[in-house]
Amino acid sequence: MESNGTLTTADYYDNFADYGEPVSPEEVVLGNHSIFQTVCYSLIFFVSLAGNSFLLWALLKQEDLRRTSSLLLLHLTMSDLIFTVTLPFWAVYVSDGWVMGEVACKLLNSMLLLGFYSYMMFLMAMTLHRYRAVVHAVTASTFKPNVHLLSAGLWVFCLTFSIPEMVFSETEESNDAVSCIQSYGSHMPKYLVYYVQISIFFLLPFSVITFCYTRMWFRIRQCRMAKKNQAVRLIFLIVVGFFICWAPYNIFLFIHALRLQELIPAEKLEQSVAFTFTYTISHTLAYFHCCFSPIIHILGAGKFRGHLNLSRGFRRFSGRQRTQTLSTQTYEAALSMSGQTNI
Repeated sequence: MESNGTLTTADYYDNFADYGEPVSPEEVVLGNHSIFQTVCYSLIFFVSLAGNSFLLWALLKQEDLRRTSSLLLLHLTMSDLIFTVTLPFWAVYVSDGWVMGEVACKLLNSMLLLGFYSYMMFLMAMTLHRYRAVVHAVTASTFKPNVHLLSAGLWVFCLTFSIPEMVFSETEESNDAVSCIQSYGSHMPKYLVYYVQISIFFLLPFSVITFCYTRMWFRIRQCRMAKKNQAVRLIFLIVVGFFICWAPYNIFLFIHALRLQELIPAEKLEQSVAFTFTYTISHTLAYFHCCFSPIIHILGAGKFRGHLNLSRGFRRFSGRQRTQTLSTQTYEAALSMSGQTNI
């Protein structure tokens, strides 16, 4: 960042973390974007926390975790929650600068990327599992991989890629403001980190998801299924939602990597306020991914809507119990529906 107080778009990018941590309020080029980002982070936090917490409750209380699909969805939900708990800190960052110290900078940056990376890997694993169940149903019923071993391997894999974020993250004070940045120094080119992230954690999952869901779409259309249209719509939403959340951000990440290699003149980017605004929008869309999974599974899957209706009904049941005595028949009916007395 320039010491004379004149800020450019290049300065703005240099203070972005690898996967888009909020910039400090000293980045004047963002202007009102800091308010926009703070509001968005807050909304995403509350929606994601509510949706993923409900999904976690439904999986732990109502679902059979011996099933591969339920267990993978549990890990996906945990990935979203790991990412979600960092959002309040980024909301404070964009409005007040980094005030949490260097240890928190290292920890939260690594948690941010661990949530990103594990989300991608478990989403890809869920897609492959669904693909085998729909397209290769015979082999899927005879050969079942050890999902616990697979999940542990994916967590170790993602943790390995997020550790450098903890090592190279540091705080930097400039123009009376503190930023949380990544300083790789001479250890590795920063653009190389971007290319690895784009290749492994976007292009690979997107290719697998697109291929698998396209094959499943054709297979479902060939079969006589009572809920065929609902299944096709759900597949369409998953692919399109993934692309909307992640494609814009990774495109701009790729452009930034080209700029770091001086393959794109920095001056052209610095003169484009629209470019910076678009980057902020794409960054916010990427953060929205943690809301996408609970929305799709709660609104798109009938069994989770049933869990939601059950929890609502039981809250009404509890409220009425405070004011009146229920008959034995009603009480037993409620128990038979819920399977437990405390939700």
